[in-house]
Amino acid sequence: MAETRITNVVVPSVFGPYMLERSLNQSRFFNSGVMIRNQQLSDLLAGGGKTFSLPFWQDLTGDSDIPSETVATTVNPITSGQMIARRQFREKAWGSNDLAAALAGSDPYEAISQRVMGFWDTNFDNLAIASIKGVIADNIANDSGDLVVNIATEDGDAATSANKISAKKTIEAVMKQGDMFSEISALAVHSVVYQTLVENDLIDYQPDSTGKLVIPFYMGLRVIVSDNMPKIAGSSSGFKYHSYLFKSGALAFGESSARILNVEPHRDPSKGGGVDELYTRRQFAIHPLGFAWVKSGDTGVTPSTADLYTATSWDRVYDKKNTGVVAIVSNG
Repeated sequence: MAETRITNVVVPSVFGPYMLERSLNQSRFFNSGVMIRNQQLSDLLAGGGKTFSLPFWQDLTGDSDIPSETVATTVNPITSGQMIARRQFREKAWGSNDLAAALAGSDPYEAISQRVMGFWDTNFDNLAIASIKGVIADNIANDSGDLVVNIATEDGDAATSANKISAKKTIEAVMKQGDMFSEISALAVHSVVYQTLVENDLIDYQPDSTGKLVIPFYMGLRVIVSDNMPKIAGSSSGFKYHSYLFKSGALAFGESSARILNVEPHRDPSKGGGVDELYTRRQFAIHPLGFAWVKSGDTGVTPSTADLYTATSWDRVYDKKNTGVVAIVSNG
């Protein structure tokens, strides 16, 4: 029997749309409601340009007026602002040697689809974390850290329970959103911080809608655990960990396949008796609610991960209580 090749099982016209449809299927940020699909972003990505303006109306403010029989009522304007989102490109390729073991004795198409989709789901989660790290860095640098509760010591080895996450400090962080605190719905933490919550018996477990998976909750907030959450070395030893509190829909996600090949199988007969290769490409935007992409001299094809988590790449354009994220910095 002839062996299965990538080019036999991956038909780009079928696999490409399938990959986009399944995109974010396993993403923890997407499944928790923190990241949601935004059709406006997807439509903009189908056109040209590196950045996209997302206009919004500012809240109506001020006190009401007292009517007068002789003085006309003042007519007030409504003001607008705009978020700016950045187009991103990413790609990843695999060779047949890496996939051969996974394909042996199982459905090749299903094996490939599960692994490719899982890779991109995780990659999008990590890029979302990098973007949030960037907007928090901007908040510390330019907005007096009014979206941050920092209880960490610089030398993490000297930390006590007061320097670790707690219900009291979580409430303090939630209240950074003022009267919008009730919209906070999820908490993303490093596994070290999650361990602190578990050891203090602060985690409740609830079944998902199918009754099969168990989902952790903390103070009514869905918990997302990722070791890609920021872990920052102290001045001498120990670490400081970022935890992020999110509103639902704090991150907008858009994607387009316009003018790119999302999936491209290739066979190179010149090496090793023939090498099967699978190339995947994504064109997308992940945008934090209430912020604008403002990186100076942004001339690259796409932002690097370092660009995403740099303070100077972002600027807040919403009032702080209308943004979608608050941070706690702790030693665990």
